Amino acid sequence: MPITAHVARALGAALGYAPEHLPEIERALTEPPSLALGDLAFPCFQLARQLRAAPAKIAADLASRITADTLIERAVAQGPYVNLYLDRAAAARQVLGAIAGDPERYGSRNLGGGQVIVLDFSAPNIAKPFHFGHLRSTNIGADLARIFSFLGYRVVRKNYIGDWGTQFGFVIYAWQKWGDLHALRQRAIEYLVELYVRAYKESETDPGVREQARHLFLRLEQGDPDIAALWQQFRELSLAGFMRTYERLGIGFDSYEGEASVNHLVEAVIERFRRASVAVESEGALVVPVSDVLGRELAPMMLRKSDGASTYAARDCAEALDRFERYGFSANIYVVSRQEDHFAQVFAALGKLAEAEGWESRWPQTCENVSFGYVRGMSTRKGEAVWLEDVLDEARDRARRVREEKSAANPRAFPELPEEELERISESVGQAALLYFDVSSRRMSDITFDWDSVLQFEGNTGPYLQYCHARMCGIFRKAAAQGLATTGGPAPTPATLADEEWALVLVLRGFGAAVERAAEGREPHEISQYLHTLASAFNAFYNRHTVIDGAEPLTTGFRLELVGAAQAVLASGLRLLGIRSLELM
Repeated sequence: MPITAHVARALGAALGYAPEHLPEIERALTEPPSLALGDLAFPCFQLARQLRAAPAKIAADLASRITADTLIERAVAQGPYVNLYLDRAAAARQVLGAIAGDPERYGSRNLGGGQVIVLDFSAPNIAKPFHFGHLRSTNIGADLARIFSFLGYRVVRKNYIGDWGTQFGFVIYAWQKWGDLHALRQRAIEYLVELYVRAYKESETDPGVREQARHLFLRLEQGDPDIAALWQQFRELSLAGFMRTYERLGIGFDSYEGEASVNHLVEAVIERFRRASVAVESEGALVVPVSDVLGRELAPMMLRKSDGASTYAARDCAEALDRFERYGFSANIYVVSRQEDHFAQVFAALGKLAEAEGWESRWPQTCENVSFGYVRGMSTRKGEAVWLEDVLDEARDRARRVREEKSAANPRAFPELPEEELERISESVGQAALLYFDVSSRRMSDITFDWDSVLQFEGNTGPYLQYCHARMCGIFRKAAAQGLATTGGPAPTPATLADEEWALVLVLRGFGAAVERAAEGREPHEISQYLHTLASAFNAFYNRHTVIDGAEPLTTGFRLELVGAAQAVLASGLRLLGIRSLELM
C-alpha cells in the first residue's frame, strides 16, 4: 500500500489534484501485462472528458511531468497508459522490511475499526448427519470470519443449528416405538437418522404416523416436559458429534443457538408486523407483500400459515431482530446456498417494518445472503455416502498413500518420519486438499470433485501450497546447517534484481490488496488465487536461481530474506483459509 500511495501522490502532483482525490488514483492503478511494460500503469481514459483531449496525448503529457525520485525510476507513456517503473532495490527493501517488521500481520489494515460483523454459517440439522454438503457453508463462513478479523472487524461466529421443526416429531415417534438407549449412546447421530428414516417410510403407507408425528411436535412446541427432555437429549448428543468435526477442522463458534432459541419471540414479532400494518391477511394466512420493496416479482413472505402455525421466515425475522439487539452489527451475513428469494423476502419485510416503526437504524439494509454453488461428483470408498467425517477420514488416508508413493519415487524430498508425525501430516494434507478445493473456484461456481485432482502435489491444490511452504522451510534448514541462518536484521539489497526476484517481490506486495478484495466480494477465492500466484512466482525464482550453493554472500543474504518473506506470507494466507502450513511433507 505505501508504494501505491507514493505513486498516487506523484501522479496527483503531476495532475494538480488535491489530496482528497488521491484514493481515486490509487484505485485506478493497474498492473501491466508484463514486466517489460513497467510495474504499475495508470489509464487515462477517465481524464479524456475532463481534459478534453485524447487519452494517448494525456498520457504523454502526464508522463513527461513525472520525475524520478526515491521510488519511481521513470514514467513512460504507452498509448493511453502511463507506465511506471519502480526502483527495484528501493521497492524491494520497503516490501521485505514491512513483512519482516510484523510477519503475521503483514497485509492487514484496520478497516473494521472494531465494527461487529455477524457471520451465520454451517448450521447442520440436529438428528441428521453432518453431511459433506455442509462443508461449503462451514468452510466459506470460517474463511470470511478469519478474513474480516484480519482486517479489524469484531466477528461474531453464529451457528444457527437446525433444531426445530416437524422432523423432530418423526424422530420422537420412532424413539417411543423402537428406541434403544444403548444404540443411542454408542452412535447417536447415525441411530437418530435411522429412526427418522424408519418412521418416515412407515408414514408413506400409514398416514396416521404423520399425524402422530405432527402431534408430538405440537406437544414439544407447547412445552411438554417429557417430550422436551427427549428433544434436549437428542440435541446435546447431536451437537457433541458436530463438535468433534469442528475441532478436527479447527473451527469454533461464539453461538450454537438454533431456531428453538427464538421460538418464544416469534408471536410478539408477528404481532409487531400486524400492528405496523405491514402484514396483511391472505387466504387465511398472514403475509408481508415484498414485491413493491424489491422491484421484482416475488411471492409475499408468509409469517403465519392458514392453520395458525408460524413459519421459518417468521423465525428468521425474530432471530434477526434479536441479533441486532444483542450485537448492534454493521453487517449481518448468512452463508447459505441458493436461498436468495427467501432471504430477499426476510430482508425486505424487515425493511418495511423499520420504515413503518421509524427505526433510527435501518440495519436490514446491512443484511445479506452469501450464496454458493454446488459440489458434484463426491463419493467415498463406502459408495455414495457423503458424511463429512467419512470424507475427512478418506482424505487423510488417500493423502497418506499419495505421500508414500512420492516418497518411494523421491526419498530426499519425502524422508521417512515417525508414525505419529506421518498421521499428523496426512491429516493436514487431506484437509488442505478439501478446504482449498472448496475455494479454488469462485463461490457461485458449481464445482466437480475428483479425488485424484485435489490431492495432487503440483498444480492449483492445497497440498501443492503446503509442499511449497515445506520447501521454503527446507531452504532454511540447509542454511542453518551451513551456518547461514539469518540474524533477524535486514540483508543488504543488491543494486540490481533479477526479473524472477522482482516478480516475487511484486507478488508479495499484493497480499493486502488480495485480502481486501476477498472481504469486499465475500470471496475467499481471492486468497486462494493469490496464494497459487505466490507459489508459482516462488518456484519460478527458485528454479532459476540458487539461494545458497554457489551464490555470492550478498546475494545469499538477500535471497534468504526474500524466501523468508514468501514463507511468512504463504503461511499467513494459508491460515486465512484454515489450512495448516507444514515444515515437512
